[in-house]
Amino acid sequence: MTDDTTGRAGRRQGAPRGRTEEANALASFVLEVTAGSTVRELAQRYHVGKTMWGEYRSGQKLVPLDLLERLVADRTPDEAVRRSRTGTARRLHAAAVGAAAAPAAAPAPVEPVPSSDEAPVAAGVPAAAAVRGPGPRRPPLAVALTAGVATAVAVLLVLIALFSSGGEDITAGGRTPSGGGVSSSGPAPERAAPLAGTGVFAIGPGGDGVFRWDGPGAADWTRIGDTAKRLWAGPAGLFATGVHGDGLYAYGGSPGRWHRVGGPGSDFAVSGAGVYRLAPDGGAVHVWDGRGTSWTWVGGPAQRLYGGGPGLFATNPKDGRIFKYAGRPGEWDFVGTAGADFALTDQHLYGLTPDRAMVTRWLGPEAKGAEQQWTRTAGPATALFAGTAGLFSTDRTGTRLRHYASSTWHDIGPAGAETWVAGRAVFVLSKDRASVRRWDSATGTWTRVGGPAQSLTVAVPHGGP
Repeated sequence: MTDDTTGRAGRRQGAPRGRTEEANALASFVLEVTAGSTVRELAQRYHVGKTMWGEYRSGQKLVPLDLLERLVADRTPDEAVRRSRTGTARRLHAAAVGAAAAPAAAPAPVEPVPSSDEAPVAAGVPAAAAVRGPGPRRPPLAVALTAGVATAVAVLLVLIALFSSGGEDITAGGRTPSGGGVSSSGPAPERAAPLAGTGVFAIGPGGDGVFRWDGPGAADWTRIGDTAKRLWAGPAGLFATGVHGDGLYAYGGSPGRWHRVGGPGSDFAVSGAGVYRLAPDGGAVHVWDGRGTSWTWVGGPAQRLYGGGPGLFATNPKDGRIFKYAGRPGEWDFVGTAGADFALTDQHLYGLTPDRAMVTRWLGPEAKGAEQQWTRTAGPATALFAGTAGLFSTDRTGTRLRHYASSTWHDIGPAGAETWVAGRAVFVLSKDRASVRRWDSATGTWTRVGGPAQSLTVAVPHGGP
């Protein structure tokens, strides 16, 4: 059988089968943009699996916005047409994402299939053999467009184009970045400004204002952006998600200089020069290509991402097992069984057993045998925090913060709503989010350095994939 559109051997396109009309409209747009290409060609060009392309073109999965924009850019040579087509793509995507946010939930992501030689692990204690498993397997499907559906889709495209609008280059939250009154000139940067040293950043109450701590006092904060929901930072730069869930933004290095680098995600992580995004449905992990809004698939599905000096780690959504990204798309090393929490220093990965009775340290792939991959480090804890200053935790009550030193936990003060480890210090946002306090590991003293704040993040120099 030949494809009616391309004349090549393949499956005949069927009607879009998304859960909403908006998803079908987006799928039809993807079909139009990719006309003349087989799913095999698309998979080779964009490093996304053939079955995933089938799902994008059928409406059963929403194509990520960054991939959609890349498709339009690659396949529309005329600049004026490309600008118009990109605007339509963004509006269709926003409509489909909005419709998907309705009460009907997306199906649970498919679990990665582990290698057959995966070693057994001891219950309750993270342990593993270094093996790599394939990426997710998804059911095959066929897509096609009938004349009646094409007419309905065309009407829907026109309606969405008429009633949808939005800015193309905005700060996290949807307003043009003011940088606390410092206006910017020239085009917004397409790259993030790398962070060479330790940095501390905060979001103001209610998401109003992004601030950089210049130290040493509580008044030494510079406003660098208008609004944000969450922050991530590392050697790759400072990144923020918008208050309306409209995507990820990169800080350009000077107040008010922000640029949208990708669509929304359920989690993000920075590891070395890499910025990673977990898809909204948890079905895939992508890495930012470092410029514009281009991202590359590297694996999935996952539940949570952890980035730091030892690399990028992700937990499995089905059973909580943890994997380490091997640096190549689709290649992940099995590290250990489920844990109640994980944390990364500049050199080590720590895990808290599911019953929170013990903290263990991963010895790395060089340790041979499942039972030798993890070693007991410390006693009970509620949550873990780590960084270049070492390993920290909250006690069993969750009210006291402790530092691990000399083979035991040492109480250092009250716990907070957030705890971040940076350099030789620990920054704690109080439970009521009214103050930011800094603990100096050299002196053991606390100093109030700011507040109130909605959220914090820190950046520390480290390696990683």
